[in-house]
Amino acid sequence: MRPRRGFTLIELMVVLVVGGVLAFAAQSAWTTYWERTRRAAGGAALVAALAQLEVRYARTGRHDDGMSMPSPKLYVDGYSIRSQPCSGVGTELPPAQCIQVIAIPEREDSACGMLVLRSTGERWPENSACWP
Repeated sequence: MRPRRGFTLIELMVVLVVGGVLAFAAQSAWTTYWERTRRAAGGAALVAALAQLEVRYARTGRHDDGMSMPSPKLYVDGYSIRSQPCSGVGTELPPAQCIQVIAIPEREDSACGMLVLRSTGERWPENSACWP
């Protein structure tokens, strides 16, 4: 009887199936990790942009320069950053005293969509997963 030298087809197929399952699990975890990282970078950019606008407000008494709303940083890691006077429900301050900074995702984010931070401290969406 000759000694065996190699793997059977069934052994190779089992290894491929196990490798495929591990690759699928790693890919979904990797995608979730990058989404969370992009949201964290977008949230940090909103905080930095709002801080710059608040410094301007402290110096001049206005968030804008008299002509248009500034956008301190226009793009960060998959988001476009915009600023505008506060609008919508829950705003009782005049537009000159309240400003909101918005991060608009370049790729569709079905879980969170846009991230909004107001000078009043309100965040939208209120889901904590959107603000890691």
